[in-house]
Amino acid sequence: MGKRRTPFLRVLILAILIKEGSLHGYSLYKRILYHTRMKWKPSIGTIYRTLNEMVKEELIMKRAENRRRNYTITSKGIDYFIKNSKAPLTKMAGVLATALEAYLKISSINPDMPGLLSKDLKERLKNLKKVLQKYDL
Repeated sequence: MGKRRTPFLRVLILAILIKEGSLHGYSLYKRILYHTRMKWKPSIGTIYRTLNEMVKEELIMKRAENRRRNYTITSKGIDYFIKNSKAPLTKMAGVLATALEAYLKISSINPDMPGLLSKDLKERLKNLKKVLQKYDL
């Protein structure tokens, strides 16, 4: 199998399944769009191709329920998630801390600057704070 173009997407799918449990493909797609809120948006076709690859690799299981196919993470998927998320998460945490500190410094120097701390950013930071507090970090 060639080099995958979707390692970020695979880790994100696994993270969502770990956090939320069994989900069908379209539900995963909607959560990916919600969590990323970026210009980059995977197509629904990319999502399903990635899910099918992950089923073949036994990272997730697919189970038919009514007309939907629900996906659940496997122990192999958890191992993959741990192995492939640690380094990027560490790097992202450093970048996030630095960028956030810069934003807050600008905000303290010029509190009237419009849109610096958008409603969306504030909401995401509050969610991050809740997660960190929940796990005493």
